[in-house]
Amino acid sequence: MSNRYRALWVSDVHLGSRDSEPHRLADFLAQNRADKVYLVGDIFDMYALSKGRGTWCQASSLLLGMLSELSNLIPEVIYIPGNHDAPMRSWAGKRLGNIRIERDWVHTAAGGKRYWVTHGDQFEHHIKINPVSYHIGDRSYYLMLRLNRWINYWRSRFNKPWWSLASQIKNRVGTARQMMSDFERVAVAAADARGMDGIICGHIHRPALRSKNNGGSPVIYANCGDWVDSMSAIVEQQNGNLELLHWYQTPKIASIMTEVVAA
Repeated sequence: MSNRYRALWVSDVHLGSRDSEPHRLADFLAQNRADKVYLVGDIFDMYALSKGRGTWCQASSLLLGMLSELSNLIPEVIYIPGNHDAPMRSWAGKRLGNIRIERDWVHTAAGGKRYWVTHGDQFEHHIKINPVSYHIGDRSYYLMLRLNRWINYWRSRFNKPWWSLASQIKNRVGTARQMMSDFERVAVAAADARGMDGIICGHIHRPALRSKNNGGSPVIYANCGDWVDSMSAIVEQQNGNLELLHWYQTPKIASIMTEVVAA
């Protein structure tokens, strides 16, 4: 039996990159349905494909077919391109089949709260990052993803759930923690300035769901995470509550770990 939500957000699938896990997202979407689905950027990795560094697999085609089918079955699928699929931003205001493409969106939850939905790459311009540290961190992250694939291949052979080496290391590196903290601060301030109750974004591949104080009323910060490392999504329950879901699957085990914040 599948779970049914009022809305569902996924981001940073990076279809076309060697690190994408489209089969896991396909499994998640098969078991978790929603009245509205948001694709919050970097669904495709057009950069990797254009540089000849990407790959396209059968699972990627299966996922695209599933998304197309979903757009015919539910009221609305909204696609908000990110920096890795930036060419799609020129399609803003148009439709790709039944999928609506927008630069950003305002989602009104069941309880009346309003959430600004945007990919989030624009916030990097307001964060001070040492170029050398950024380059080293970026290269190290993709190296960890490749090592992660090897580790999880062997874990799956012993029916062990998905485990993220990259997340473990990122949470222990001071520079990475500071950058992500700054990202959250800038994102929350931008949502607050727009009069929003919260923001739902992606981009930094760090799933999160928490209430942040921006000097006035609390603002909810929700980050979808990604489908190359954390295997996560944000959902809205029928009562308006937001949840952060982590989808870990082996051939015999599928489990959801949830974190809940009240609407």
